[in-house]
Amino acid sequence: MCRILVLSLLVFIVPSDDAYRILGLFPHPGLSHFKVFYPVMRGLAEVGHNVTVVSYFPDKEPLPNYQDLPFEGQEILTNSFSLQHFNGRRFIDNFVEFFELAAWGVGSCQAALNSPALDKVLQSHQTDPYDLVIMEMFATDCMAGVSWIMRVPFVGLSSCALMPWHYDRVGLPDNPAYIPSEFSRFSESMTLWERMENWFVTRTVKLLYRMVEYSDNHKLRAKFPDSAIPSVREIVRNTSLILVNQHYTLSGARPLVPAVVEVGGIHIRSPSDIPASLKTTLDSATEGVIVVSFGSVLRAASLPESKRKAMVEAFKHFPHKVLWKWEETLQDQPENVIVQKWLPQREVLCHPNVRLFVSHGGLLGVSEAVHCGVPVVVMPIYGDQFLNAAALVNRGMGVQMDYEHLDDTNYIQRCLTEGLSSEKRFRAQAVSKAFRNRAQSPLSLALWSILNVIEHGDMRLEKSYGSEISWFVDSSLDVLAVITISLIAIIWPTCFFCRKIFSKKD
Repeated sequence: MCRILVLSLLVFIVPSDDAYRILGLFPHPGLSHFKVFYPVMRGLAEVGHNVTVVSYFPDKEPLPNYQDLPFEGQEILTNSFSLQHFNGRRFIDNFVEFFELAAWGVGSCQAALNSPALDKVLQSHQTDPYDLVIMEMFATDCMAGVSWIMRVPFVGLSSCALMPWHYDRVGLPDNPAYIPSEFSRFSESMTLWERMENWFVTRTVKLLYRMVEYSDNHKLRAKFPDSAIPSVREIVRNTSLILVNQHYTLSGARPLVPAVVEVGGIHIRSPSDIPASLKTTLDSATEGVIVVSFGSVLRAASLPESKRKAMVEAFKHFPHKVLWKWEETLQDQPENVIVQKWLPQREVLCHPNVRLFVSHGGLLGVSEAVHCGVPVVVMPIYGDQFLNAAALVNRGMGVQMDYEHLDDTNYIQRCLTEGLSSEKRFRAQAVSKAFRNRAQSPLSLALWSILNVIEHGDMRLEKSYGSEISWFVDSSLDVLAVITISLIAIIWPTCFFCRKIFSKKD
C-alpha cells in the first residue's frame, strides 16, 4: 500500500508537459502473454506518463494515470487446454498450430473492433490525442490499423520468439539455416534435415499468414468505411520498434536491427514473500525440492491416468519433496508429493532448496528457471514450448522429456536423474549468471526504447532498409540474374565463334 501511495505522489510530481499519452492494445485473451506486457505499461505509468490499456486483464491496483478499458467477446485462456488428446509432436502439427493461431487472430481482431472500449479511445483521441500506440504482435495485425487511423507511431510487443511474418516488417534477417522458427522444434544448431524442415515451415507459414492479413483488411475497412485505410501489410512496415521477450543467453545469439530489442525476463520483478506454510515446506526440505508446473493454460489434472500414475510412481523413487501445481485432489499421492492449486512460481524457483523444475516449457516459467539458476526437465506440448526446450538442452541446463513416453516410469526417472545431475546444475547457474548480467534491466531498456520512439521516431534511424525491399532483392536474386545473363552473353558467343574457327581449320 505504501508503494502505491508513493507512486501516486510521483505521478503528480512529474510535470504534465513532460508526460506522454500512451495507448496499449492487447486483444489476445492469454494471461501468460499479458504478464509480459503489463510491466511495460505499468512502468510507463510509474514514471509519470498517462497510460490507457485496453485488454482482458484490468490492473488490480491501478495508478491515477493508468486507465483500464475492457476488451470483450473472448474467453480468457486459463487452465483451458486439455492433455487428453495430445499424442506427441508431428511435422504436420506445425501447420495445425498455425491454423489454430490464425483462428485466434481472426477472432481477436473481430472482438477488438466490435468492443465499445475501442470506440471510446478513438473518440478520446479526437480531443486529447495519444502520442503512441503499443500493441501485441502475435497472430493478428488488426490493431496496427488503429495506429494508422490515429496517425501516431506504434511499438510492437512480443511475448515469445518472433513469428516468421514479423521479420520482414523491420528488415530483420531470418536465415533459416541457423535461426529456428517460432514453430520449430530446434535450437540454432540444426542438422541438414532439421534445416530443411525449418526452411520449409518458416517460408510456408509466412505465405499462409496472408490469409490473416486479408481478414484484417476486410474487418478494418468494414470498421472504418470512410477512411482510405491501406492494407495491414503496408501499415506494419511502419513499425517503429519491436520489444521481444527473449535473450541471447537462452535463445542463442542472432543478428538484430536496432528496431528489435531483446527484453527477455521483463516480467521477473522484485520477489514477494512466500506464504508461511509453503515457506516452511521449502525450508524443511533438506534433500531438496522438485517443482512441477504446467503453467496457467494447460490443465495439469487433464493428464491421462496412465501418465499421471507413471509420474507419481517415479516421484516415489526420489528423496526430494515434490511440489506439484495440480488443480484437483491427486489420487495415490505419495508422502513426498505436495499438491498446490497455485504457486508463486518465481519466488519458489529461487528458493535455495529447489533442485529441479519440471515444466511444459512456457517461456515465462523457463525464463524464471534461468533467472534462478534451476535445471529444467521440459515436457513440451505446443507452440514455442518445443523451441524453448531445444534452447535449454542446447545450453546444457535442460532435459527434454517427451510426452508420448510418459507412461514409462523408468523413462521419467532417467529424465529426472539427469536433470538433478551436478553438471546440469552447474550449467544452469552459469547461464543464470549471464542472463542476469546486463547493463540495464529489461524494464529500463524497454522504457527507454519506447520513449526514444516518441521523441525521435520521426527520423526513423532504427529502421533497416531491408524492410523496404522485396524478397527478390533481399535474396540478391536480381544480382544473380544479371550475373548469369552476363556470363551467358559472354560465354555463348565465345563458344560459338571458337567452334566456327576450329571447324574451318579442320
